[in-house]
Amino acid sequence: MIEGIIPSAGSTTSTTPASAQSPLGKEDFLQLLVAQLSAQDPLNPMDSREFSAQLAQFSALEQMTNMNTTLGELVAAQQAMGNSSLISIIGKLVDVPGNSFDYTQGETTNLTYTLGAESDTTKVEIYNSTGALINTINGPGAEGSNLTVWNGLDSQGNPVGSGFYTFKIKATDASGKPVTAETFTTGLVTDVLFEEGKAFAVVNGQKLSAEEITRVSIN
Repeated sequence: MIEGIIPSAGSTTSTTPASAQSPLGKEDFLQLLVAQLSAQDPLNPMDSREFSAQLAQFSALEQMTNMNTTLGELVAAQQAMGNSSLISIIGKLVDVPGNSFDYTQGETTNLTYTLGAESDTTKVEIYNSTGALINTINGPGAEGSNLTVWNGLDSQGNPVGSGFYTFKIKATDASGKPVTAETFTTGLVTDVLFEEGKAFAVVNGQKLSAEEITRVSIN
């Protein structure tokens, strides 16, 4: 081994080319072009067509750089507007994915869900906080979004108390095959959080993105 060719183990010198460490920008391109012009042979100058092609490449690079900057500014502005608009739903009721809800005695509750296909039979099962089934009601079976109203009564027709409840959907088609269902819960937006340039609504103590909100209604 020839000493001096291979760095010693204690050497901190990096052998990574500069081009591999960071991409070339328009300033680097311009510096290379100027260096090329400075080093050319006066008796054998660069071909005018080749020079024009390099100038065109530089112009295209500059336009692309400016376009990327403009697009980035537009995206940031749109994101800021979207975050600001989310503040307007504070204090309003929204539907979000989930199957739990807080019930107040004597009131009715809207239970919403979506079906992957039209169902022949749709049962909405309601459970109390201990997981006991307290009532089963019939719901609409249209493909897509559906809503049914629970009157706050158990299977015996007695009013239930205030508290935490959940519900499940069991839907089948005309042949008895299960139909996929997704449940949604209604909650009050109490806060809006801003984290890493994104906005989140706090519903029933849960942090949710704007894309998860399927409906907004006046409280």
